[in-house]
Amino acid sequence: MSKQDLAQQFAQALLLEQTRFIKKQLLAEQNNSYIEKFVHYLYTHSEQVLLKQVITFQSLQEVVQKYAFELNLGPEILEFIGVVARRVHQFAVNSQTQINELLSDNSFELWLYKVLELDQLRHYIHDNLQHNPEVKQVSLQLANQILESNTPWLDHLRRLNTHQSGLGSKILSFIQDQQQHIELKLEQQLAHALVKQLANLFLLPNEELADISLHLWEDIKQRTLQEAFSQFQAIDFEEFFILVYETWRQLRQGEYLQQVVLDVVAGFYDYFSDYNLQELLQSVGLNEEDLYQEARRFLPYTLQALEQQGLLDGIIQELISPFYSSESTHQFIEQFIQENL
Repeated sequence: MSKQDLAQQFAQALLLEQTRFIKKQLLAEQNNSYIEKFVHYLYTHSEQVLLKQVITFQSLQEVVQKYAFELNLGPEILEFIGVVARRVHQFAVNSQTQINELLSDNSFELWLYKVLELDQLRHYIHDNLQHNPEVKQVSLQLANQILESNTPWLDHLRRLNTHQSGLGSKILSFIQDQQQHIELKLEQQLAHALVKQLANLFLLPNEELADISLHLWEDIKQRTLQEAFSQFQAIDFEEFFILVYETWRQLRQGEYLQQVVLDVVAGFYDYFSDYNLQELLQSVGLNEEDLYQEARRFLPYTLQALEQQGLLDGIIQELISPFYSSESTHQFIEQFIQENL
């Protein structure tokens, strides 16, 4: 056998042996020191690597643009969202959990008083309600419905036929015209009063608004999720989640929102680019033990599944075989044999 053939066979034997060794280390069931040492090495040396050394700002922007602005969920994921929505609805309509178990009195009051501090926003809403033409149109429609529903005795007069000639018809026509004129005036005044009262709610003193809100909260907080969610059908809940996704798909194409997202990305990179990777992990509350626990939680099952499917050897060999199949490796082995035998 030539030295060249011997070198190739030796390289192949080393490949198989290293594959066997690595697989044995990865599949160790108890005290997997291989994974632990790997995590320890990564975590320890992560303090030597800055974020800007491993991720460029352009790369980060490209990732955000792809996954935030361009990526579309497939039909399977959309169907899954529907399934989850129905499950959440089913769970809620059978739950006796009270709303104040999800939102405490203290949390509600913190949010309430923070909202009440937004005086400028409240004045803006007040002014907008009184001058917005759409609000005026809606208030007129509401006033019309209120008048019609509360004056049923006038329906007969509204529908009387006045096309016949004669003094009686003229008098009736005159009365109807006056009635319509009066009703129109009433509608306008009622609509104006509705809008004014609604707008004035936003300018009530903070103490009064807080008192009203807390009284409402006293009633709402004692209700169960079953009471709240029973007002909705499962299909309504499902369509709500789908609608949120479709709305996001439309909003994310707008130039303004894209600029906001990218500006946040730029702010993140400016702030954290000089942080090392260990500091970044610690800033989100993760330490070495957390990383090892997560690796231990998922890796053993994944590796066992790959082994059962006969894929683990192939994956390991894909990573290390380029070295053993390299011509330069064969030449090195051949030279080593020649010098030592």
